[in-house]
Amino acid sequence: MLIETHAHLNDKAFDADRAELLPRVFAAGVERIVEIACQPSEWKQGEELCAAYPGKVKCAFGAHPEYTKTLPPDLLAGLESYLAKPCAVALGEVGLDYWWDIGTKEEQLALLDSQLPLCARFDRPAVFHARNGKTPDKDAYADLLAALKAWDYSSKRRFRGVLHCFSGGWKDAKAGLDLGLCLGINGTFTYKKNDDLRETIKKAGIGSIVIETDCPYLPPQSSRGKRNDPSFIPEIAAMAASYLGLSNGQFADATTANAFGLFGEF
Repeated sequence: MLIETHAHLNDKAFDADRAELLPRVFAAGVERIVEIACQPSEWKQGEELCAAYPGKVKCAFGAHPEYTKTLPPDLLAGLESYLAKPCAVALGEVGLDYWWDIGTKEEQLALLDSQLPLCARFDRPAVFHARNGKTPDKDAYADLLAALKAWDYSSKRRFRGVLHCFSGGWKDAKAGLDLGLCLGINGTFTYKKNDDLRETIKKAGIGSIVIETDCPYLPPQSSRGKRNDPSFIPEIAAMAASYLGLSNGQFADATTANAFGLFGEF
């Protein structure tokens, strides 16, 4: 079994063929999907997608830093109602993004801090977004991981959260692992110039990673420029398995166990 731990299937990129795509994905061996609904307008859609594929799709609900300046004043009340639903497996994605001009560090941290207490309240792990800026001083990983040292949430699961679409170095990975997080890898792992990332993931080890696409973005090297979707998970998994010296089956079993250690079994 393979688990897609981070998809945006309610993105408009899938409006034309969503109903046809999902059965193909499941037939390809991707048996579970975590949909990410990261702004209020997506929350109901996320719940509906879970209802359409019971036992196959679960959802994370949250407010992405991209929406720091546009979120409604009743954000937390609405978010609480969705995190209480049976289809909810995580808060997310939440975090810091310094690449785009979407809000100051202080504004983004305030949004993050307002949501993090919901993890303890509903016993949900968090899906974290971190994207560094265009200059070395814009270090989203350092700021996020520093903030999480004060995160008051303990879980009986193996992981408290995931650094999704991980793109940091070993220092960032080690800090995340020390905080009880795992690392999400996707199509970027296959990119020709990402040797440093591959070596960081190898050093972290198979016990610390989950697999994702972040679709419709970041397809694997073979399909650069095309729409990404969860059917690429087996391809990404096969390359990662080879790089880590594992069989495809060993990789699938380990990353599935890790995903269940993060989200719980579903």
